[in-house]
Amino acid sequence: MVELYTEPDVKKIVVVGHVDHGKSTLLGRIMLDTGKIPADKVEAIRKTCEEKRVVFEPAFFFDALQEEQEQGISIDTTRVNFDFEGHRFLLIDAPGHIEFLKNMTSGASEAEQGIVMVDCVEGIRNQTGRHLKVLSILGIREVIIVVNKLDKIGYDEKVFNKLATDLSELAEAEGLRCLSVVPISALLGENITKISDNMKWYEGLPLLPLILKLKEDTLDFTTGAEPFRMVLQDVYKFNDKRYFAGRVMSGELTPGMEVFFSPSGKVSKIASIETFPASDKTKATKGESVAICLTEQIFVERGEVVSSTKEIPEVETELVARVVWLSSDPYRADDDYLLKIGTNEVNCKVSIITTSGATKSQPSMNNGDIFDVKITADSPIAFDRLLSTANLNKLVLCSKYDTVAAGVINLKAPRIAGAPVADPNVIYEQGYVQRAMREQQNGHEGTVLWLTGLSGAGKSTLAKALERYLFNTGYKVVVLDGDNMRTGLNADLGFSAEDRSENIRRISNVAKIFLDTGFITVVACISPYEQDRECARKLIGDQDFTEIFMFCPLEVCQSRDPKGLYKKVSTGQVSNLTGMSSPYQSPVNPHLRLDSSRMTTMEEVSAVIDLLASKGVVKSEALVSQGAAPVSEAAPPTR
Repeated sequence: MVELYTEPDVKKIVVVGHVDHGKSTLLGRIMLDTGKIPADKVEAIRKTCEEKRVVFEPAFFFDALQEEQEQGISIDTTRVNFDFEGHRFLLIDAPGHIEFLKNMTSGASEAEQGIVMVDCVEGIRNQTGRHLKVLSILGIREVIIVVNKLDKIGYDEKVFNKLATDLSELAEAEGLRCLSVVPISALLGENITKISDNMKWYEGLPLLPLILKLKEDTLDFTTGAEPFRMVLQDVYKFNDKRYFAGRVMSGELTPGMEVFFSPSGKVSKIASIETFPASDKTKATKGESVAICLTEQIFVERGEVVSSTKEIPEVETELVARVVWLSSDPYRADDDYLLKIGTNEVNCKVSIITTSGATKSQPSMNNGDIFDVKITADSPIAFDRLLSTANLNKLVLCSKYDTVAAGVINLKAPRIAGAPVADPNVIYEQGYVQRAMREQQNGHEGTVLWLTGLSGAGKSTLAKALERYLFNTGYKVVVLDGDNMRTGLNADLGFSAEDRSENIRRISNVAKIFLDTGFITVVACISPYEQDRECARKLIGDQDFTEIFMFCPLEVCQSRDPKGLYKKVSTGQVSNLTGMSSPYQSPVNPHLRLDSSRMTTMEEVSAVIDLLASKGVVKSEALVSQGAAPVSEAAPPTR
């Protein structure tokens, strides 16, 4: 096998097609025409062909395994890298027949684009459509279709045009963008690097110049545009210094950059980028494997996705995906599987989804079958539904001993949150006493402080401390605690994603009522989903909604366990606990982030009061003159 480029500027393309449609011949020809094959090796293969009385073909450069030579097929995935006009490319030859679909899937999962080979004599076969479907499932969005063996039909333009139209429609039906359809003769090397005299009717670029142009267009389009993503491979400790090693999947990383770890929600800042051998590196870009050192040490493990704090990935325990089943063992609904996304691995259950959206009671999924499935993970996992270039929309499912499926996360979110629309005959009654009048009488503005964070992060503690402090200083204040709301108004709700959304919708409406009466309203609620908090913000209004993220590492929350919930999870008495078996999507840009594992309650209250003062809701100078109790007295001494 030829050496593999690891530089970040290498363009990776997978080549698929039906058996004998010419993939190995094409790749062998590219190796030959770009000077990758030494002259003495070419001569040796020609001599061997003469001795065996077989016609020389470029495919012989690939057929190195005896079994492949005997059967005339490519069994494993073969890679070839080459340079063309100063640019580097990696082409992945994936097997074309169904028995080796798993190998093809492995190769395709690394690629950014696909080349689909079709023999113009045999035309479109069943495997052609299957390969297009699999490429789509594996997250590849663009393909080049190469129609091979034009020499065998006398370079007939009409035959090519008809086949090109049919293939383009077939690709688009699978959600793939067909970049071009190129006529070639791989055996004769026609239309590979330059236009063939036999195909002057073809107005497009030859294959390699086309690939080069597409790479340059992609570089121009994506430079600086992709959000930063790095998958964490492992954490190493040397001389009391921690090195967080991983691979940059998209965007770029620089020292001084604030980074966010998903799904844990931890934040730190890059102190330095480390390489081996050591160098003064000031930037890491897509494709590079590096280690980072942080200014503030945190505890995270393999599987985290590192991003900027402004653009973070999704975090969920339930997702919908389209997968291709790769195992000779059939799917079983009761079996436990291992979900792999990036470097993260999570145990999960898998259920097949029918066209009606319901799961089948007696599902059947065998080798080569393609289905939409719902995956329910045991713990939160980070992924990117839209950022396909980072490969975090792709997944693999494994049994105890085997890789059983691969696929791509569906673009449509599995859960859509939103407020129900009231009956048009219901008219909102506006009172005689307006909010501004109440605020004038109160002597201060109303606002909503939305405290979000894991169970045990200190939301209720801070809310009660704020309530006491503001009450002592003469402010109208009320606390809406999530647990308290669930004992009354929301007692009918459970902890499914839908019920959690409804819980937040009801609390938001109650908070809006208190806001309109001029109260400083403190909401202390886990509110794990970003889109639910966004709905709350829209209902309450940008000006009046202040999001405060009560950050606390999960292990610290577990050690506190004020309500005994984490202990009940370990004994099986509680399920769907946020941060454990249910996801928590950390705020991307909260108005205030408080680390309750490091701050005292007094410090937290002071930070919130400073924020309210900066917004003009309270006047910090007036607090002292009114004889308010110091924060240290207003807040509990310990958490």
